[in-house]
Amino acid sequence: MSCLRWLCQRHISYAARRSFLQKVSDRMVHSEKITQRHGKILRSLIKSEDKRLMCSASRFMNLRSTPEDDGVQSEVREKVMSHLEAAWHETFREMTTYQARQLAHKGRDRHESSQADLTYGEVKFSSLARILSEDLRRHNVELKGTFYDLGSGTGRGVIAAALVGSFTRLCGVELLADLHNAAVDVQKVYEHVVAPRLGLEVEQEVKFVQGNFLKADWSDANVIFINSTCFSKPLMEKIVKQAVKLSPGTCVVTLTHPMVSPYFDLVESKKLRFFAVS
Repeated sequence: MSCLRWLCQRHISYAARRSFLQKVSDRMVHSEKITQRHGKILRSLIKSEDKRLMCSASRFMNLRSTPEDDGVQSEVREKVMSHLEAAWHETFREMTTYQARQLAHKGRDRHESSQADLTYGEVKFSSLARILSEDLRRHNVELKGTFYDLGSGTGRGVIAAALVGSFTRLCGVELLADLHNAAVDVQKVYEHVVAPRLGLEVEQEVKFVQGNFLKADWSDANVIFINSTCFSKPLMEKIVKQAVKLSPGTCVVTLTHPMVSPYFDLVESKKLRFFAVS
């Protein structure tokens, strides 16, 4: 009798939990604190017996638009982002910063471009995630459509955007062949190992192109990221000249150097911790 009762209680608990998870996810998505894709991750996290998150989710469902409600939503959202960051690091486990730097040095010696323009820049997940999920959304920029990373290196920016946003197409353009080839290998890890483990169907087209981004067509972009800290003034001027072809409303995120042109409005400027290695 006791065994039967325990099984019955367990079955009810599981059914109730599934219903609860769906309600939490739906409400978070409706309040625009997380995307629909992240709702799936939230459900999988609570299913994995994360007691702290389960407690936060319960508090969240019992609150009604109070300051505490905002705090609980932020706590749940931060947990999802932390899980995404762990997935990002797992994707690049076999392509360390040191390895990427060695590939950059090797490829840079074979090109006549400015050495500064070819400096390898490393993007930090937390900083880019904050830009995409907080700063851009605050300015009503939707993380949908097409995302480009110009000078994408080993693909760190592209994979971060794939995890954080709801883009249907993501493309990284990299001049150095060795870095590009590394990005292609990383893409396979993301699509065949990491994304399935997160419970995310690969609804996105992730693509890496080897070549000069000044000769590539990125006029269909909705959001563009450029790690331009070490770019020369002439290179930035060429980027701005080509960016005039972009559709109105396209968002361009640059590091250090702004897009100086009457065709662009500076929406926000702030200091964040990105780090670069030469």
